[in-house]
Amino acid sequence: MSPELTKQKRLLSLDAYRGFTMFLMVSAGFGLSVLADNPGWEWLARQVDHVAWEGCVLWDLIQPSFIFIVGVAMPFAFAVRQQRGETRPHIFKHVWRRSLILLLLGVGRVCIHRDELVFDMTTVLQQIAVAYFFAFFVLGRGIKTQFIAAFAILAADFLLFQFWPGVGPGGPWAKNANFHSAVELWVFGSLSPGGYTGMNAFGSIATVIFGVITGELLRREVREMSKVWYLLLAGVAGIVIGYLLSPVIPVVKRIWTPSWTIYSAGWAALLMAVFYWLIEIRGWRKWSFVFVVVGMNSIAIYMLVSLLRGSVISWIRVFTGWALGPLGDPGAIIHSTLVLAVFWYMVYWMYNRKIFLKVG
Repeated sequence: MSPELTKQKRLLSLDAYRGFTMFLMVSAGFGLSVLADNPGWEWLARQVDHVAWEGCVLWDLIQPSFIFIVGVAMPFAFAVRQQRGETRPHIFKHVWRRSLILLLLGVGRVCIHRDELVFDMTTVLQQIAVAYFFAFFVLGRGIKTQFIAAFAILAADFLLFQFWPGVGPGGPWAKNANFHSAVELWVFGSLSPGGYTGMNAFGSIATVIFGVITGELLRREVREMSKVWYLLLAGVAGIVIGYLLSPVIPVVKRIWTPSWTIYSAGWAALLMAVFYWLIEIRGWRKWSFVFVVVGMNSIAIYMLVSLLRGSVISWIRVFTGWALGPLGDPGAIIHSTLVLAVFWYMVYWMYNRKIFLKVG
């Protein structure tokens, strides 16, 4: 057995990285947004809120990291299925079933939040459902085919943006006046105030494929440090290429531009390298437990937070408001951290009882 795998054939560093990403995703920024008007700390508040359009902060990297991780996990998961004797057509049935469930979960979550029946494709589960489905077709097909597929998707997306007949004076990348938003309006009849679109799933396929390439690298029988160096080089290359493309193709998460796809995948590869080096090579594992607990039940904590955040916020305020309220900004940060702790304990309770929510 490869040294990076647990007895359950899980890559612990991948669980930790997934958990770290989800930890950030469900933390609501740890309440740090209250520091936006605090001189000397406003830079920290900026890191926990998405940029208005072009550019990137920490918060913008959460979703692409999670989508990238989906791709990294695919070679490991499907290798296990193949070892069980499952054929590719049989695995494909699992893929479309899982994609459908993720899609329904994502849409259902949006309906609950909006308190109305809507079909929305802009949030992370819907993006993953589409990208996961299409990325399956290049799984195990070799790195050359995978890179060609990823860059063909990005090239096609660029051409659709650039030469869409409706390009206006604001250019092909203008908010709610671009190819993606045109499709959104045509299919769904409305536009997101933030400029997000369901067509982001198209670029997300490339993000998952980059993750698949990473996962297949990590499964290879090569020196462990060689894997880290490959990831570091790929990460730096992605960031540099995305940045160099930005004068022509702006780095915009909200419409998942091709430059954004490459740039964010670069950061995701760097983070994967860090987690892999710390946990699999150095053997420093104890610190990661808080993230592994979350990473092994990522769908569970995502849905729990989606459905119960408002209630948990109220419950904690009942018992702590008298003490935290007078503290001002520090009190708000402590309150937000307590809310996160409650949700972490929920999945910790599940972890101790070996209850893991699976999709498909």
